Amino acid sequence: MTASDGVQLHAEIVDCGAGDVTVIFCHGYMIDSRSWHFQRAALADQARLVLWDQRGHGRSGWATPANATIDQVGQDLFAVMQATAPHGPVVLVGHSMGGMAILGLAESHPELFGDRIVGATLIATSAGGLSGVTLGLPEPAARLLHQAVRTSLSLLRRQSHMVDTVRRVTSRTSFRLTQRYLFGSQVLQPVAELTARAMASTPIAVIAEFFPELDTFDKRTVVSALGKVPTLILVGDRDTITPISHSEALAREILGAELVAVAGAAHLLILESPQRVNEQLQRLVAGVAQHKTPPSPSEHASRATDAPT
Repeated sequence: MTASDGVQLHAEIVDCGAGDVTVIFCHGYMIDSRSWHFQRAALADQARLVLWDQRGHGRSGWATPANATIDQVGQDLFAVMQATAPHGPVVLVGHSMGGMAILGLAESHPELFGDRIVGATLIATSAGGLSGVTLGLPEPAARLLHQAVRTSLSLLRRQSHMVDTVRRVTSRTSFRLTQRYLFGSQVLQPVAELTARAMASTPIAVIAEFFPELDTFDKRTVVSALGKVPTLILVGDRDTITPISHSEALAREILGAELVAVAGAAHLLILESPQRVNEQLQRLVAGVAQHKTPPSPSEHASRATDAPT
């Protein structure tokens, strides 16, 4: 499908005739729709699924000059919804930057929430203020790191072809350097390899263009639009990229929102703790399919102090 600025967006539809509800999955920064591997398998017999790649990621296109903004990815989500789910109830599920895309859509099309959109899940995401995230470092060191990353990405972008070639060759090494921020515990080798491949396939130009936006965007004034629908907020209690405090802030601002902290998990909890994430998504989808608020979460998933699987 074509975005509002002409960029070609790729989406895959999984339709097993399971029901009228369409679940649209929005992945995060530097990965792609493959990150929903476990959720796709778990929900395929419960709803119609749409898995799309955000601009510059996976099989979607990119444009120069780039429109690497949360406003634009919100418009991209609107284009995906119009093309793949023009009718019937829709549940939006967003991880990290995918959750931000949902907030971008809430700002540009608040009328959809409570009408076409009947439920939402925000996973390991934020409505703004990420420049203050310390990643577990002392605050002065964190500020220096943010600036260093900005500068480094700008320099690397100038040699993007060479840098991307090297990144593909050294994807496993690069993954090991970032693994401690992505996962709260050791993950199975196939999960590690999937993550490494997705990260290595995202061009450095895309990473460099989006990073300043993620550092400065602010959608805290629009999150209330999600209060019109059942909204689930999931976060790993070891997430240092979008810390639990950001999810708590979302829960305070979204009327009736339910916050579930997954014990032992970090930023990529959709791959690290898929069973617990899937249980919550299945419950939400079942609830909205019956046109009612979903029941209370299972006890083990609702407490951040529970032992990880």
